[in-house]
Amino acid sequence: MKSRAFVLTMFLAAIALTPLLAQQPPPAQQPPPRGGTLAPPPAPRGVAPPQAPAPTPAPAPIPRREGQPVNVKIEFTLTDQRGGGAAIKRSVSLVVADSRGGSIRSHSEVMGVGGGVPLNIDANPELLPDGKIRLGFNVQYDWPVPIEGGRDVNTAPRGTVFKTSMHESVALILENGKSMIATQSADPVGDRQVTVEVKATILR
Repeated sequence: MKSRAFVLTMFLAAIALTPLLAQQPPPAQQPPPRGGTLAPPPAPRGVAPPQAPAPTPAPAPIPRREGQPVNVKIEFTLTDQRGGGAAIKRSVSLVVADSRGGSIRSHSEVMGVGGGVPLNIDANPELLPDGKIRLGFNVQYDWPVPIEGGRDVNTAPRGTVFKTSMHESVALILENGKSMIATQSADPVGDRQVTVEVKATILR
């Protein structure tokens, strides 16, 4: 009797375990194909997936200031003086629109002076609300030195200055129609001096 009861008990236990054994474990995640990546797991129900941050917009370019429809006449007077000798003046003028640029290029070939002699000017005027003029300009002026007594440059004594170069860049505020001495340049060796006087006049 005991053996029959034991067999019956084992039989009933096997019947109870059969549904549990029939349940298969979830399939293992397959490895990604070569060169690929696994797809992200689905988000839980009721939870929105994270959104990528919006790209930062590029800053808008600063618009260029448009000048007034007015022209400005700019006059340059270069005074070239050596010691107590008579001064030599050179006048240059140009007309430029407000907030625009203008330039003059002049070049001379001088006997005995290699490279020639340039006179170059760039000017950029800007009208201000108070009626004044902001002017930025560049001047390049290379002036030759005459050889005393008609001597040749090849026979001049040691230390003789043949040519002096001047390069100036200035920004200043001008009154309409009034002249101003902007620069005074001295020869670093001799007694020569060049003065640059500038005047800006608004043309209505």
